[in-house]
Amino acid sequence: MDELDENIIDVLKKDSRRPFVEVAEQLQVSEGTIRSRVRKMMDDGVIKGFTIKTSSRNVKAMVEIRVDVNTDTDAVAKTLASQDGVSEVYEVTGDQDIIAIVDVESSQQLNDIIERVRRYDNILSTRTRLILKEHFGG
Repeated sequence: MDELDENIIDVLKKDSRRPFVEVAEQLQVSEGTIRSRVRKMMDDGVIKGFTIKTSSRNVKAMVEIRVDVNTDTDAVAKTLASQDGVSEVYEVTGDQDIIAIVDVESSQQLNDIIERVRRYDNILSTRTRLILKEHFGG
């Protein structure tokens, strides 16, 4: 990846629906250059997909999860990410090992997800923080 690739990613992170023609104008290159660079970054796995930002369904929370030593956090994260209502999962440093963003219609659905997580092998603890207000960059 070079500086142009990084600039393309910066633009698309703010608005992934932005037409390549506009991205090209902003970065002062041809539309074909943008198109081929994006395709290559997708083929190389640098860009894994495009997404949208939406307002919360109703109840949105961060569920922080601490796992036991020598636990395959990647496997836990993938299992968690496959659950309905879990929108994002991050492996992180610090006191907690995994953070899941949960977006559901009710506090009961949130509690159901938390209870399922607590039954996973090697989960030491969870801590939940309700998200009160969102601010998006861009």
